[in-house]
Amino acid sequence: MRRSALACISISLAALCARAGDVPPDASRVAALELEARLAKKPFVYLVLDPQRRVLEVKARGAVLDTVQLKGIEVISQQPLLTRRAPNRPPIPAVWTLSVGPGDTDREVIAPTELRPAPKEGEEEVEPTPAAAPSGPMPTPTQVHVPPPSYRSRLANGWDLWITDRLPPQSALGTFTAAVRDGWQRLRGLGEDHPPAVTLAMADEDARRVHHLMRTGTAILVASEL
Repeated sequence: MRRSALACISISLAALCARAGDVPPDASRVAALELEARLAKKPFVYLVLDPQRRVLEVKARGAVLDTVQLKGIEVISQQPLLTRRAPNRPPIPAVWTLSVGPGDTDREVIAPTELRPAPKEGEEEVEPTPAAAPSGPMPTPTQVHVPPPSYRSRLANGWDLWITDRLPPQSALGTFTAAVRDGWQRLRGLGEDHPPAVTLAMADEDARRVHHLMRTGTAILVASEL
């Protein structure tokens, strides 16, 4: 599967670049394939964001492991209304890398309940005597952490990647209402400046499913214009 997936990327790239007499291939498409070919050589999971198809793919070695359908994609600038300006969009296609992600907290190490020395050569491992049941109250079981449906990740290029269930209002009325709300929060000392964010709207269960992938070092290939 890994070899065939890598071969498909190479064949697709060659087919685009070596069609004699055909219309020259789209330069951005070729660039995206070249970037993914580099990612597919590494033994790591990476993400592919395709705004044209509105999908976020989880891939490894060129093979698709999971596909998330997006309800919307938008570039959001959450700066104060009076000083807000349209952010300069980064060049596309490109590989973005997460520098800080909420998935970093998902890396938990479970320590063993007891440590026993390894048996010496020629000795058989003896099963320990079961411990007596505690006489006191039973401890409360640890609750399983449920990822939130909305969260932000910091990208190495200075932007944010914001995953949420719906896009913020982009109409003139919606923007004005959000600006007024932000102004009142700043007067109360609760305002907060965020860098520009590429916002992906998806279902809650999808947001929770990819939460663990939003960790430091994860690469995201943005294949087409936002």
